[in-house]
Amino acid sequence: MGKILDYVRWRGDLTLDREPFNSLDAGLFAAFAYLPFDSSVKGHTLEAATKRLIQKKTLIHSDKVEAQLINLSDRYKNMRFLDWSHLSQKKPPVQFTAMTIELDPQTILVAYRGTDGSMVGLNEDVDMSYQPEIFGQNVAADYLDKIAQTYPDKQIYTTGHSKGGNFAAYAISAVSPKIQDQIIKAYSFDGPGFMKETYDQLEFQRAIPKMITYVPEGSIFGMMLDHPERVIVVKSKMKHLMQQHNLLNWEVARNSFVLAPCLSNTSRIIRSTFISWNTKIPREKREELWLAFFTALESQEITDASQLTTNKIRGAIQFSHAYLSLDPKTRLIANEIVSDIATTARQYINLPFLNHTEHLEPLGNDSSKGPIVDDSYDGS
Repeated sequence: MGKILDYVRWRGDLTLDREPFNSLDAGLFAAFAYLPFDSSVKGHTLEAATKRLIQKKTLIHSDKVEAQLINLSDRYKNMRFLDWSHLSQKKPPVQFTAMTIELDPQTILVAYRGTDGSMVGLNEDVDMSYQPEIFGQNVAADYLDKIAQTYPDKQIYTTGHSKGGNFAAYAISAVSPKIQDQIIKAYSFDGPGFMKETYDQLEFQRAIPKMITYVPEGSIFGMMLDHPERVIVVKSKMKHLMQQHNLLNWEVARNSFVLAPCLSNTSRIIRSTFISWNTKIPREKREELWLAFFTALESQEITDASQLTTNKIRGAIQFSHAYLSLDPKTRLIANEIVSDIATTARQYINLPFLNHTEHLEPLGNDSSKGPIVDDSYDGS
């Protein structure tokens, strides 16, 4: 079995008129949205834009390989950038990047970038755990609205990975019915889902049939909230959970993802822990904690997650300083939450052994045929 970049190697000689757009193309463009382009790409083909990007000395190896494959691929190289947009601000926290690509004369694709590792982006992710709607989702919807009105005669795909996948799905639910009719499909790759008070809205319900979410068998982020849309579980041999989140590591065959039998036990335990956390701990308390936490990180001049992970010793010291700068009341809340999470995880971690089964029930890989998890919550 191969991975998405292998798909480009195998099928990159086939243009869309020979091999129609599929989920692997959507996944590739969800990953493509992370590449460090800027607004100068507007009007250029993917071949021209990636050729210039490859020349950057700061480009990491994996990004260079992805750009080179697209640059050499008959399937993608003549596609054209119609737009590229970026917004980053602290209040309200928004880390937003989106691009629009013309796939063919009748069809365009809007790809939303996921979290980039900045503290602003991480703050936005955390906000999703206690807010039914975040500001970035509205930015994503406004962007789609602008693009659809600029190209009213074209059909549209949206796609994104992680938070970008959430934006891709949310955006089609928040535009007018006329624009929703332009949408072919919204692809989310390991996006965190939505709260019940969001997906119960009539506008969202109307858009659900056009949404589809793919999650790896060891999904963490995709289990944060609920998925009223169709969810498909994909095979990934990566053992590290963060490597599972990277959709370039998911298994593919020919022109589709390889399905896993079901979510892993670890993924189910994590989901149960998320649900317990979000139901036991009031929304106001979670908000108070996270606001104080990110303020403390800012006071230590920590603006990117890499500052905590590149040099682990220094990162641990910086994190400790941020924690100790919290006021005693907030530190007490933090300790209670960590204790609750640990207790919940211990409750669920032994379930497979207590039940004498290899996997927790249910065993499913496609929510359109049966449940892939047996629990849900409204995030209140």
